[in-house]
Amino acid sequence: LDISFAVGLNPSENDFHVLHSFSDYNAMNQITQTNFSIEVDLPNQPCDECVLRVRYLSNNLDEDDHGTVFHQCSDIKLTQSLLNALKKEKENKVQLIENINRQRQEDPHDCCVSESYTNAFFHVIPAIDYKSEGIIYYDQKARQMRVTVSVNGGRGNTTVDGLFDMWMNFTSGMQYYYNYHSGTCDLYGLDFWNDWCFGNKYNQSEDFVAADVTCKSPFGPSQRCNQWQNGEFIFETFASSECLPSSITRPSGEQINYIQGKTDPISPSTFVPNPICLKQKKVKHASPRWMRFHV
Repeated sequence: LDISFAVGLNPSENDFHVLHSFSDYNAMNQITQTNFSIEVDLPNQPCDECVLRVRYLSNNLDEDDHGTVFHQCSDIKLTQSLLNALKKEKENKVQLIENINRQRQEDPHDCCVSESYTNAFFHVIPAIDYKSEGIIYYDQKARQMRVTVSVNGGRGNTTVDGLFDMWMNFTSGMQYYYNYHSGTCDLYGLDFWNDWCFGNKYNQSEDFVAADVTCKSPFGPSQRCNQWQNGEFIFETFASSECLPSSITRPSGEQINYIQGKTDPISPSTFVPNPICLKQKKVKHASPRWMRFHV
């Protein structure tokens, strides 16, 4: 993601110069709402017609267009009096920014799951009557994941009622999406690898909330959990040294519950896609209907 500035009403790409840029992170197939707040210094350059642009590149390595680029632009006018006012306002904000940074400093509870991890999950979205369940295989050293999921009973052939296997290889940048009942397989691109972690020590915006509290998950009410917040989402891990996920919840009622899993080594054969998938060479973009269940 970058924030850029250019003079002119309709500037070319070469006219923009970057004021600030940083990298997003892959959230290990988890739902996130990461909000980025960035302060930039506008050029000390009065102009009647100039453009402030925010640009985001989706790091899907093998998609047809090598990642989709999103733009948000604003036509602005800079006067010397405005620039002077902004400079003074920034000076007044220094203390506020320092306070925010102190609040978002690393917490000793921030942690990452084991290098090799397998667990079951249950995902519910009441607003659209969506239910799924499955198993996640995570191998940090191999940079691979596999998710087997049954959606709304898993008896059909569509994304709303099917049974699927997803093999994710973050080294090749490929994700295979296999439909058990139709016997078909689609190929998608992937974001860059990011370890499955919790907290500001590892993620851009995930604040520690509470330690050793009653777990929200129905599978962990007799156990204790640690909590982090990312946007409106609450992430929980079991309050143990292993940092095993317990649940993800949001005010709308959406919830993912994890059953405390295993940290044993995973056989390499687990991450070998169905032979039908290996024949697939064309990278497919997700349809709007599919994205509705994954955003």
